[in-house]
Amino acid sequence: MPFIQRGTCPINVSIVEVDPKVLNELECVTNHTLANIIRQLSSLSKHAEDMFYELFSETNEFYNRASRLQQRLDHLRVKVTQLDATVEEVSLQDIHMRKPYISSTSYDQQVVSCLTIPVAVFQSKNKCDTPQR
Repeated sequence: MPFIQRGTCPINVSIVEVDPKVLNELECVTNHTLANIIRQLSSLSKHAEDMFYELFSETNEFYNRASRLQQRLDHLRVKVTQLDATVEEVSLQDIHMRKPYISSTSYDQQVVSCLTIPVAVFQSKNKCDTPQR
């Protein structure tokens, strides 16, 4: 089942009650219709702006993660080329005396939290009624 982030509801752009005092009914309905079309286009552009911002944020985060990974690979490549198995002989006792390896890599935590939800989902959540107790 798809998860709807942004919902748009079409509105009747041309349905309007015209005041009997208006002399040109066609002009009144036309102006009202154009105003509603502009409102819908504005709403559509807001959704597009939100989508492009989220896409930019995600691609930027992906680029940063890929850059960090590339730096780690380059560092590892340098270390591996510096190793020479014929020169360095390590005894089994020396291996046991070394400190255990502790990774310095940080992991993403709390990936699903209130701070990481998209703006559109947060706005939809705020529109909902509070649960009954």
